[in-house]
Amino acid sequence: MAVLQKIKNLYRALPPWMTAGVRLVPDGLLFGKSYRTCNPSVDARLHGVNLKNALEYARAHTEWGCENIPERIRADDAAALVRTLPVVSSEELAANPARFTSDEANGRNSYWTTTGGSGRNPTSICLCNSSYGVEWRHMHRIWNSGGVRYLRRFDLKLTFRGYHLREGELVRFDPIYNELSVDPFQLNDANFGKFLGTIRRHRVGCLHGYPSLISLFMERLKARGASFPVKLIFLGSEGASADLKHEMAEFFGARVISWYGQTEKVALAYDADASGQFVNFSSYGYPWVLNPDESGVGEIIGTTFVNRAMPLVNYRTGDHGRIQTLNRIREDGAEVQVLVIDRLQGRWGKDFVYRSKGDKIPTSAINLHDGIQQKIVFYQIEQNEYGKIEVKVLPKKGFRGDEICRELGASLSDRLKGFEVRCKAVKSDGEFIRSSRGKMIMLVQNVKE
Repeated sequence: MAVLQKIKNLYRALPPWMTAGVRLVPDGLLFGKSYRTCNPSVDARLHGVNLKNALEYARAHTEWGCENIPERIRADDAAALVRTLPVVSSEELAANPARFTSDEANGRNSYWTTTGGSGRNPTSICLCNSSYGVEWRHMHRIWNSGGVRYLRRFDLKLTFRGYHLREGELVRFDPIYNELSVDPFQLNDANFGKFLGTIRRHRVGCLHGYPSLISLFMERLKARGASFPVKLIFLGSEGASADLKHEMAEFFGARVISWYGQTEKVALAYDADASGQFVNFSSYGYPWVLNPDESGVGEIIGTTFVNRAMPLVNYRTGDHGRIQTLNRIREDGAEVQVLVIDRLQGRWGKDFVYRSKGDKIPTSAINLHDGIQQKIVFYQIEQNEYGKIEVKVLPKKGFRGDEICRELGASLSDRLKGFEVRCKAVKSDGEFIRSSRGKMIMLVQNVKE
């Protein structure tokens, strides 16, 4: 990985005119052999044999697999068998990663990285080099699933993720992904006009990034009475409500495609029509639901098919949802059975605010009603001591911050008995705390149980 990092650093140091031609390199050559040989599929009939192969590999090459997976496995029984095996938490993985790492993993065929995001503590994981090409093959399949064609070499993206650029540099062209990468840490209301002038000089066809950041981009455009038509919007790494997806689709005149996945690569599913139903890739991983409630919603557990460096089995994602087997019509007109994840819920609702030591309230109790949601761009809750929370809100144009704070404060005080609730309207997103990757964090919890 050290060699790869040196190559990346050298590439980034080169002047743009020396790297611009990379955009025209064919995907199969750019993303490698694993990209060329990968065949993404959503056919649920493949889960059995793929799960059997994954379990056999984990048993043969990991300490955890040797201890827990039986010697004989049949494809027809693999889905039932995996439900009888122990589940693995991120805490277990962090405590002893070697137990879950393949004995075939080494510095030539794999590398170590960490999970990230707004919900859980970073965990070190080992990824095989081939998973890079496999991941991009699946992503390109997702981005072409909505009936509007995407071609990396010709469709320029404007990307809102956790990029750190040089001071004063708001956007930079990356020819590998043919995208204009935005630095969300530096972009603000004061320099947005300059930023908008810069990106309008390019023919941007797609938006890609965290829903919270693209939503903020949309609100800034609305505040200036500006439009920015594109044909596709790709939302990843955070959840997004159906209402937000439809609002983006209408404002930008675009098809909105979102997906669900994790750095640990135990499941990957996509929603191509903003319906909230995510179709799982049977070529990528096998998800099932632990302890479902009466509606079928439970914690999503996943087993990877694509990462042999750390072939995780029954990994607890911390996300919740419902999984069903449904019939779908493929693009070629054939009917196929697929696994569909819906009622998907991320970490929000499974984290807590604390009234006192040992007395905790789930964040699901803090969900804002639609009337307030429609008046704000984003809100963030911060707790630094027991029994007290501060809520920051960024009002949309045309709404008064003091009125929103009164309404919000009364609503939360009514639901969070025994808490001192302080509400503050902020003038820009720069006053919110973000994750190291640029995500907007819903709860900043500085109190430990």
